[in-house]
Amino acid sequence: MKLATYKDGSRDGQLVVVSRDLSTAHHANGIAGRLQQVLDDWNFLSPQLQDLYETLNQGKARRAFAFDPAQCMAPLPRAPQLVDGSAYLVHAELIMASRKQKLPDNLGSRPLMYQGCSAPLLGPCEDIAVASEAQGIDLEMELAVVTGDLAMGADRAEAGEAIRLVMLMNDI
Repeated sequence: MKLATYKDGSRDGQLVVVSRDLSTAHHANGIAGRLQQVLDDWNFLSPQLQDLYETLNQGKARRAFAFDPAQCMAPLPRAPQLVDGSAYLVHAELIMASRKQKLPDNLGSRPLMYQGCSAPLLGPCEDIAVASEAQGIDLEMELAVVTGDLAMGADRAEAGEAIRLVMLMNDI
């Protein structure tokens, strides 16, 4: 299923279900008003959203409207945490060099991961405001994985079970 957060004047936006072909959407407020509510009660709410998604794709949703990506906010505008992992040692080397820092000696034996700033998160059509492009902006396309609650030190199986959503993300 495809979900989006539409601008509605609030800090968290309004959850909408989006058709497979991205042409139509339907407000999900009869199920949940915000994506965070769905994550908090995934097992109960996600099947209802899946049903709405299927109804929308069959052209049977009574209040469907044209989907407009420009009306989207970040899916979770106030995400509680952003953890960024990288599979490319060269990327870590470039970041550390730009900060005039040395890579740790044991980096090859550890995951390349850091806790990043989760605010502000921008929608897909929002402008990226920076003081100066001379600061060396690094724009990367990444996969974002949204999980339910997950204990620190969880093993691979526990982490896999906690995956709720997979998204494309620009990391700046």
